[in-house]
Parts: sequence; C-alpha cells; structure tokens
Amino acid sequence: MRGFYLTRTEMGTILETIRRQEIPDKILMKAMKRSGSEKKDLPTIFSKLLKATEGSFGFSINEIATLGNQLEYASFRSTAVQNWVKRDIKEWIGAPQLGKKYAIEQAAILFIVEDLKNTHDFESIRLLLKFAFNNPADRNDDLIDPLAFYTAYSQLFEAIHTKVKPTKEGIRKKAMELSSIFSDLTEKQKEDIEKLLISAALSVQASFYQSLSKQYLEDVWR
Repeated sequence: MRGFYLTRTEMGTILETIRRQEIPDKILMKAMKRSGSEKKDLPTIFSKLLKATEGSFGFSINEIATLGNQLEYASFRSTAVQNWVKRDIKEWIGAPQLGKKYAIEQAAILFIVEDLKNTHDFESIRLLLKFAFNNPADRNDDLIDPLAFYTAYSQLFEAIHTKVKPTKEGIRKKAMELSSIFSDLTEKQKEDIEKLLISAALSVQASFYQSLSKQYLEDVWR
C-alpha cells in the first residue's frame, strides 16, 4: 500500500480514543512514520481529530467518507454513504445523533457496512445490524457495541492476513478469543457473534484480494 493509510485496528483505536475524549496523536504519529507522511499531507479531518478533547464528537457524511478512504483496501464515496443512510440502512443507522453530525458509533456502523458489502447484499447486512445493534436511537439496547465489534473483526482480519494458509479452526479459535470482550452474552449469542466476526473479517480479506487483482491488471496496462 503506497502513501498514508490506516489499518482498521488503528481506526478503531482512534475512534475509541476520541470517545474517551482523548487525542489520538500517538496512533496517527505511528501511521505517519510508517508512510513517511507529515501532518500537512493529511486530509483536514485529522486536524479536527487532533482537537477532539471536549464534549461529544460528531462526523458529517463527507468526513466519514474522507476518513474511511484512509483505510487500506477501502473505497468510500459520499454519494454512496448518503444512499445508505437515506435508504439502504436507514432503519439501522438512524438520524444524525449530534445535530447534523453522526456519532462515533454511527460512523463505526458505516465502516462496518463498507466492509460487509464486499461479500454481502444489503438484506444480509440489515439482518446483521438488526441482530447486533437493535434500535439505532438507543445504544443501550445494543447486543454489542458497534465500535467494539468493528475493532474485534479488524483484529481478526489482521490475524488472518498475516498467515499464508489460515485454517478454519485457527480462525474460529481467534474469533473465540476476541469475542471474550463481549462478556454479557449468553453462550448462543456469543457463538453467533463469533460467526459474525469471522464473516466480517473474511469480507475484508476479500476486499484485499480485489485490490490486489486490480493492481496486477493495472500493471499490465502501464
């Protein structure tokens, strides 16, 4: 991957840091050092993130798309995200919760949708959102926290991605380990969440293969 980018685990850490009303400077410095970038090279959304220390923090659709486009193997379009929130997942994202801005948990849901759409249709995506996150206007009724789910499957993807031939049992074992953070679930719910983590992580892996395929094709036409 060329230039500045964030892994999904880094993105999850940044969002969690902001949610704690702390500045995500360390994780951004790490990403900049990796790519040889400077602050002046980054989209302006990062200047906003580095000032996120007080009160509730919200994102516009354009900011979510800009931030999402810093993720490896992701391709966000503001128009597509607008369609998601107005039509495809309207019931499960809800209205902007901070004036005209979307809350961190809502941004995490949109990142999840971007990853899942690599391998799932919107009917399947809506079923997952309904099962895991329930009423978008009330985060207290969520089976699991959207940001925690995003970070967990991001870590699972990175574990899969570093192995040439990950086994089905190895993936399941790692998913079980990561799902331990969801401590209030029944055994059946925990098993279902493990399966959803695996499905989401493999969807990101599919995006990696798509990106790699395009890269080889583009190399031929250069």
